[in-house]
Amino acid sequence: MNLVDWDLGNVSHGITWGGVDEAGRGAWAGPVVAACVVLDHSTIRKWRHVLEDVRDSKQLKPARREALASELKSLLPAYAVGEVDNLGIDRENILEATFMAMRGAVSQLVTKPRILFVDGDQAPKTGLPERLLVEGDATSCAVACASILAKTHRDEIMRHMDDHYEGYDFGRHKGYGTARHREALRSLGACAIHRISFAPVISAQKTLEHVRDELRQSLEKCDSVLELHAWVEVHLRPAYGALKLVWVETLRRRYATLLTRMVAGEEGLR
Repeated sequence: MNLVDWDLGNVSHGITWGGVDEAGRGAWAGPVVAACVVLDHSTIRKWRHVLEDVRDSKQLKPARREALASELKSLLPAYAVGEVDNLGIDRENILEATFMAMRGAVSQLVTKPRILFVDGDQAPKTGLPERLLVEGDATSCAVACASILAKTHRDEIMRHMDDHYEGYDFGRHKGYGTARHREALRSLGACAIHRISFAPVISAQKTLEHVRDELRQSLEKCDSVLELHAWVEVHLRPAYGALKLVWVETLRRRYATLLTRMVAGEEGLR
């Protein structure tokens, strides 16, 4: 049975259904990305010749995957992509960050499906009826479509990162744990998009206490909510790879304290 027929055999006629999958969960750098797609019977009838070519994204060569992603975006009734960056991954843990990306994708859908097929064995709790499918991207056409969109979206992000962080070769390995990536980490240390809660990154980090101290000082100088938000992008994110996770957690707690105080102060002035 091909993937299209599996979907048709598991959804009643007239019901819209969706598929959700992630990309980048096992990478050492960059975001985790989830895509959610919506299918219906009329789309299957009209575009079956395209949808029958859909496979788990890992089984497709890059050029074919990119071409299919472009076609899917033009024919699907609805689709959306959600992301959680490396700071969010380190804050929450990779499993919860993956679920957050899935929920983010679902929340952006213009058309919501009646049932959602989810790749994996744990529910992201999107608010829709969910059916979990281990190896769902090799089972359901909707999940495989989501796999393709998530993978191509994340690959494009990592190619862009390659222009900003020379020497890491992100455009080639996309942040995964290849020998080339490990070698770059040993030589250069972690950069701003690395996940500093992941063991291979921790072992290769070149942490700098003076950077931590400078971040503390710059954080204390923030006088408004807008300045706090800017501090994350202007100060914390560029220095992220030089920080121990425990330092980040301490900074995060202080940030939360300052934010609470400033929000309360601004509300008191209204």
